[in-house]
Amino acid sequence: MKSLAAGLVIVSCGGMGFVIASSYAQRVHHLRELIRFLQVLESEIQFSRTTLPKLLAVQAPLFTGVVGRFLQVLNEGLEAGTGDSLAAIWEQGLAVLAENGLPQAVLEELHSCGAILGRSDAAEQSKHIKQLLYRLEQALTLAEQDREKHLRLWQYMGFCAGLLIVLLLI
Repeated sequence: MKSLAAGLVIVSCGGMGFVIASSYAQRVHHLRELIRFLQVLESEIQFSRTTLPKLLAVQAPLFTGVVGRFLQVLNEGLEAGTGDSLAAIWEQGLAVLAENGLPQAVLEELHSCGAILGRSDAAEQSKHIKQLLYRLEQALTLAEQDREKHLRLWQYMGFCAGLLIVLLLI
């Protein structure tokens, strides 16, 4: 019975370590998806001149996870026709991203982009999106470095914590 309890403690602590470690991998995935969306947005603004509601209606189903929910919030806010500004709807979407572990610096960059979208000509918007893409790629590089540094650490730390608890209880 003690060995079963010890095994459960070790496995549960190891599972917690894997959950924490997966948050680093998810952050990288979310940033890649966000970069991909912004690349599509920039090319649509620059070349096709597609309006944002039409673009979101087409692109929102193509993205999954946090970025997909972000785009759904934007799409629903624009389709609702409540008269809210794009910046206000963008803030609602950023709340979804903030709940899912994106770095504060990325959220601040996205906040500044939301205030600019739809307020200037296509060339100016394209320029701001390119700047945002550059900053997001830098954040992606940092997130990948964090993932490499912390992924194995948290995986091993979970199992080691479980072993420590078992040793203290024995």
